[in-house]
Amino acid sequence: MRREALGSSVCLRPAVPADSHFAYLVLEQTMRGYAEATWGEWHDDRAREEMRVAASDGRSEIIEVDGERAGFLRAVLHEGSHLELDKLFVLPAHQRQGIGTKVLVAVLARAQAAGVPVRLHVLCVNPAKALYERHGFGVTAQDPIRFFMERPL
Repeated sequence: MRREALGSSVCLRPAVPADSHFAYLVLEQTMRGYAEATWGEWHDDRAREEMRVAASDGRSEIIEVDGERAGFLRAVLHEGSHLELDKLFVLPAHQRQGIGTKVLVAVLARAQAAGVPVRLHVLCVNPAKALYERHGFGVTAQDPIRFFMERPL
């Protein structure tokens, strides 16, 4: 299985269907509070199905630290127009250790190699917006629940 090393202890590997439960756990542990703060509820069945599909469609990756699963990444290239950073979740036990930054830098390098900007959206209540701003993302639009951001070439 292909692995992309992002430093001495962090790597990315393709997600496989067997990762779907782990992917759900990462989503639940990292986003449930923000979902409840935004919409007032958490839709467990919808979240499980979303991550089952994401882990199975060949476009997502598992973030590993020292061989242990630590997060989930989904960054999709859209026909040469842009790279969409759809999901970047790091388990709470692995946060604030630079792992998200290493993964984000790898995504930015992929976009640079493809010659495209990176786009994403982040919930207004999610402090991850500051991470993206530190890496050159700017807000291009906003609705009542999310910021739409882009990092140009």
